Amino acid sequence: MKINVTGMKLYKLDLLTLLISLFIFSSCQNTDSIGLDVDPATELIGTFTDTITVISSTVKEDSIVTNTLSKYPLGHMVDPIFGKTTANIAMSLTLDPPGLNFGTSPVLDSAVLVLYYAKDFYGDSTSNFQVDVHQLNNPLRTSVQYFNTQTQSYSSTVIGSIKQRFNLKDSVSLTEIVTGSPDKKVRRAPQLRIPMNPGFITANFLNASSTTLSSNEQLNKELKGFYLTINKSQSTGQGGIAFFNLTDSSRLEIYYKSQNGVLTDTILHKFPIVNNAVPVIADFKNDYTGTAIQANLNSTTQQDLTYVQALSGLRTKLRFPHIEKLKNLGNISINKAELIVTATGGKAPFHPASRLIMYRNDIARQRQFIPDFSNEPVFSLTDVDFGGFYDPNKKQYKFQITSYIQDILKGKLKQFDTFIAPVSTDFNRAAGPVASGSSAGGAVLGSGKSGTSYQMKLRIIYSKIN
Repeated sequence: MKINVTGMKLYKLDLLTLLISLFIFSSCQNTDSIGLDVDPATELIGTFTDTITVISSTVKEDSIVTNTLSKYPLGHMVDPIFGKTTANIAMSLTLDPPGLNFGTSPVLDSAVLVLYYAKDFYGDSTSNFQVDVHQLNNPLRTSVQYFNTQTQSYSSTVIGSIKQRFNLKDSVSLTEIVTGSPDKKVRRAPQLRIPMNPGFITANFLNASSTTLSSNEQLNKELKGFYLTINKSQSTGQGGIAFFNLTDSSRLEIYYKSQNGVLTDTILHKFPIVNNAVPVIADFKNDYTGTAIQANLNSTTQQDLTYVQALSGLRTKLRFPHIEKLKNLGNISINKAELIVTATGGKAPFHPASRLIMYRNDIARQRQFIPDFSNEPVFSLTDVDFGGFYDPNKKQYKFQITSYIQDILKGKLKQFDTFIAPVSTDFNRAAGPVASGSSAGGAVLGSGKSGTSYQMKLRIIYSKIN
């Protein structure tokens, strides 16, 4: 009798392969269990709480240096909640090029102050605004920091004016001057074009001395500069604040005729507004007379509501007075900490601010970002992950502040005051947690007061290490 040894070897090999396969399959049924077994002594058990006490109050915002704003506010509005807000712009001009000569017997054709819109407008877009241009009484100085609270002295004489809506969306059709050739029709980006007084332009530009036109310093020493403000009595609607890009393209355009040999040609000369070359500043203020805000500011007890407002208006101060009591639970790790802030009260056209940021004070009362939103991207969240953007469906702002709460519990950070305040949607954290002069929105927020309809909540998920 012959035994098939080869067949038996193959049979045993197949059986062994099957057993190994079954072992591997059974160990991989649950992908979440791949890895080492958890030692019960160090097992993490997630626990949720949203009963952390939050104390909140409304405080006035600090003033702002306006020399280097990313965009400049101009307007006036009357908000039924936040009262009256007014923003004005003061500016200097530059020569392009220095040593300009208007030629022989120049005759003014027209002059217009051109201001390019930034993307932001807050308020009633159907309002009509009369923008008046005045001459400053004193030139702006590059060596001076100008705060938003400093109003500038200016002549009451109006040297330029226009009445219209602020139109940030529609391009404009213009006739472009081409020296020595026919003029041509062009379309340009949305802009405010303010006609200037011919007599003023002729006297201060076309008839200016060669010394005046020799340098930016001399030009602004003689010209002083322009001050733009809203003529409230000639404006209609609830109003609003528009923002302008004064770092590029905005300028004074002077169209004039000059003798060129035997020909007389129309020439365009531009005087750019460049805020990193010559001073461009803004002043703005908020008047809360007749509103509930002043009583809220004066209160010594926690109110049902708090307020935030840009343009050096208001911010909300926060404290988590009992957060360190979590240490009584033993050795815990914060898995997630989320501050939920509900907005209420804002109605069209004054919608809640589109974005808020959160920051803290250090021991010297200097503003610092919290760890979750710092200038060091390795240690902080992206803008979207951190939060602070308004959710119109839930009427909420959310902030992810896990690292901040964990650092307080570990003793790496001492808790002083924490704040939330409005900023523009395109806020760049590289600017630091400064008060916003480049947005105008506000919001009415539920406070941390227990039992209120819109109570502010700090929700924490933590793990207790046994």
